[in-house]
Amino acid sequence: MKVDYCNSLYEIAKITGGELIGDGSVQISSICTDSRLCDNGSLFIPIRGEKFDGHEFIDSLCEQKEIACYLTESNVQEYKTPCVLCDNTLYALAKIAGSYRNTFDLPVVGITGTNGKTTTKELIFTVLKGSYSVHRNIKNYNNEIGVPFTLLQFDKSHNAAVIEMGMNHVGEIFRLSAIVRPDVAVITNIGAGHLEFLGTTQNVARAKSEIFSSMNTGSTVFINRDTIHYDIVSEAALDKKLVVKSYGLHKESDITPDSYLLKEDSIVLNYKGVQITAPLYGVHNVMNILAAIAVGEYMGVTLDLCAERLKGFKNESMRGHITEGRCRVINDAYNSNPLSLENALRSVGTIYSSSRTIAVLGDMKELGPKATDLHFECGAAVARYGFKRLYTLGKLASQIAEGAKENGMDGATIFSFENREKLVEALLKDIKKDDVVLVKGSRSMKMEEVAEQLIR
Repeated sequence: MKVDYCNSLYEIAKITGGELIGDGSVQISSICTDSRLCDNGSLFIPIRGEKFDGHEFIDSLCEQKEIACYLTESNVQEYKTPCVLCDNTLYALAKIAGSYRNTFDLPVVGITGTNGKTTTKELIFTVLKGSYSVHRNIKNYNNEIGVPFTLLQFDKSHNAAVIEMGMNHVGEIFRLSAIVRPDVAVITNIGAGHLEFLGTTQNVARAKSEIFSSMNTGSTVFINRDTIHYDIVSEAALDKKLVVKSYGLHKESDITPDSYLLKEDSIVLNYKGVQITAPLYGVHNVMNILAAIAVGEYMGVTLDLCAERLKGFKNESMRGHITEGRCRVINDAYNSNPLSLENALRSVGTIYSSSRTIAVLGDMKELGPKATDLHFECGAAVARYGFKRLYTLGKLASQIAEGAKENGMDGATIFSFENREKLVEALLKDIKKDDVVLVKGSRSMKMEEVAEQLIR
């Protein structure tokens, strides 16, 4: 990533608390973490990842004079390019972004949760846009690299921001909240995501609650009342002396629709006498729409304006996009975990109950020791929601097939593969024009490649 940023290396050393080595008067015109995007005005910040280490590029960048300066955890090279030695370059990037964010006085909505973060962010952005000049993460740049770069793109034209925050380890949301400093928070839900690192859904709830850590007393948080562990999240907010507002279909929700209707290509809900329609599918998106309405009202947007703006909503790709191709394809391939898959299965099974529904499901990653059981339970949901066919891809997803079979689905309608091409070949021979096919799996499974074959 690369972003315009003006400052001196001396100021960077002060902000990060690092040791300045060389000429501190060097002026920076951009910050870059991708060596391929650097220029001779760039501050290069090398990041250590699971598969790469940006420090490996420092020598060549300095030798070829392709950067102005750099941060480093250890690699001080011999080319006399000035640098700042720091303990952790990722945390240093966050400090720089946090310092920059502090120069802006504008309301920031922070969003986290197991599922629905990006859709909810886009819905809130849609509701606020027109009343505010709103900045937001592009795509799902919601991690400890994406969020700092999002903050570094604030400019004087912005008077509000919607920032999505993701995590897979304890402490990540805490660090992100410290630099985002949200004035309003939204918790979309709590589910079995990243259990490989967090262990239990209770721990997921506690980790998501870290968003409250940098909020001022009296700030407002909106929490999905229908989620598991609502008590953990709401108590964490109240402990911080925040104002809790709940939304959802639960009878005790503060914000709940008078009625709602799930249609094949849209959701229609009535709230306070106003009819609101959005081109989304599924009950899970009823929750996301309610969150957007709640934040919109809180920030002074009338319900009539909310309704007008949501009619033209466009979601990010691979998040429940419905496309007509060789059949009706619901491309929900961006990612998957047990909660999001349950929601998708429930929605498709309910909305398209009169159609031949086919689930094409890939492995769900980062579920730890419970992975086998959780996949099996999702198979039970495939059977429960009346799917007529099930195709699985991957070793873990084969347990979805077992769960479906054990819960009454005809084994002759279940097909398991470990090769994507063979799955597609079998699927293309099976599908009919009027079929409805749900495609979903973890990001690494690249299930969108299956969806693309069905759309052609």
